[in-house]
Amino acid sequence: MSQRLYASDRQGEQGFSLVEVLAAGAIGMIGLFATLATALYAAHGTADRRDTQVGAQLAEHVLATIQGEATMWTGDGNPVAILEYLGHLPSPPSPGQGTGWLPGPTPAFAVDKRVGPLGSDIRYDQGALLEIPNDRGTRYCIHYNLTWVSNDMVRADVRVSWPRANAPVQAYAACPTDMLFDVANVGSVSLPGLVMRNVNVQ
Repeated sequence: MSQRLYASDRQGEQGFSLVEVLAAGAIGMIGLFATLATALYAAHGTADRRDTQVGAQLAEHVLATIQGEATMWTGDGNPVAILEYLGHLPSPPSPGQGTGWLPGPTPAFAVDKRVGPLGSDIRYDQGALLEIPNDRGTRYCIHYNLTWVSNDMVRADVRVSWPRANAPVQAYAACPTDMLFDVANVGSVSLPGLVMRNVNVQ
């Protein structure tokens, strides 16, 4: 009797079969891949949120720059030629006429037109440039569209775009206008505003 009990105890203590080990390993690998995929998805989501936040701030910065240029708008209703943004408006003023989408100002011979969180206007805020140099985080493209509303008012639309994760980044280095419509590979933020001529400037 005791020998039978001993034999049954030994049978209960036998190890796992190779099939069981392989099945457990497969389940573990599936769990590991699921965890990595979730972490990667979360990282992409964080990067997208960061790009959206920076893009929105950059769009506000560009719109503020355009509104700042309006303080130098000449009394005859036409923008002065030296203005980087408003200088591209068609003349004479005609409601409904505009520039179409134009790339933001960058160095004339630069092949890579992307900018950092403060854009390319180094005159705008020298104090901020001490904190965020304009050669850091250069992954954003600026486009703007100006449309005459009246002789003294212009609608300004600013769009900041950037390549999404896994997009062909170098394909957008020159900030082509057609990237505005490539929503599968490009994220963007748009900001509209009105710009009024400074009637006190004569």
